[in-house]
Amino acid sequence: MAKVALAFSTLPDSPPATLVGWAKAAEDAGFAGVFMTEAGNDSLACALALGLQTKRVTLGTAITNIYFRHPLLLANEAAAVQEFTGGRFILGLGTGHREMNTTLKIDMGDPMAKMREVVAAIRQPLEGGGTGPRITKKLPIYLAGVSKPMVKLAGEIGDGVIFNFYPLRRVKEALGELAEGARAAGRDPQQVEPTLFATAFISDDLEAARRPARKLLSRYGGLRFYGNMIARAGFESEIAGIRAAGRDAEAAMRAVSENMIDSTLLVGPESRVRERLKELVAPGIGTVIVFTNPVNEDRNSAVRRTITALKNF
Repeated sequence: MAKVALAFSTLPDSPPATLVGWAKAAEDAGFAGVFMTEAGNDSLACALALGLQTKRVTLGTAITNIYFRHPLLLANEAAAVQEFTGGRFILGLGTGHREMNTTLKIDMGDPMAKMREVVAAIRQPLEGGGTGPRITKKLPIYLAGVSKPMVKLAGEIGDGVIFNFYPLRRVKEALGELAEGARAAGRDPQQVEPTLFATAFISDDLEAARRPARKLLSRYGGLRFYGNMIARAGFESEIAGIRAAGRDAEAAMRAVSENMIDSTLLVGPESRVRERLKELVAPGIGTVIVFTNPVNEDRNSAVRRTITALKNF
């Protein structure tokens, strides 16, 4: 069975003290890891802070944007987190999405080429003893697998891959792509861990849970990279409807089908969420990272509910 980790974000209702409390609770409940997202925050700094307040749990980023830092700075930051946490860190890397990066006046160029370049540039000082501090234990690097080429690249150069918004069919396809990339590079596919980032909306009221889920997917579906990925996963008509809606948020949400919600997210009562998780990880997912959004309750209650619901998964 797959290991279960939790993901947290620095949101207005998630101040530092709350994040620390969740990380400690996750560790006490036996979860495999806690991962920090990056959206208006420094994922590495947050991972370090949580690592200093815990003893066993793996720390990770899901993800760190490769365009935000010079590779040498990124390597040194990652090395610091790794050493200060006793070798418990996983560096998850991604490109972010074009809409956000453009707003920040970042020219993305070729994201595939950029990812290959950054991974090579940070591995050199990490593995060659050129970081301050030097790492004493291998630091795993995972790539966010939004597209088929990126999944293959993870198989070629990564220690793991992080899938997101993947329905079961796409999980199975991507595992094959990951193995293909690894074999093309002369690597054993077993050396690369398939990881699934899964967003949860847990509530006994299924329809209430689907409402914020529909809003989330309408937003991500309107983004170029994520929209293309979700369309290729079997939801072409839904993505076409979202894009046709333009700035009409209500129309965009109406374009999101229940099938799209139920296939790409964890939605509904705890028992339903657990069953969906079992289905999604069954093809060979090594770790599932669950990020919880509240449904008719505060975020702290929602996260605590998730810890209770999944601690014996």
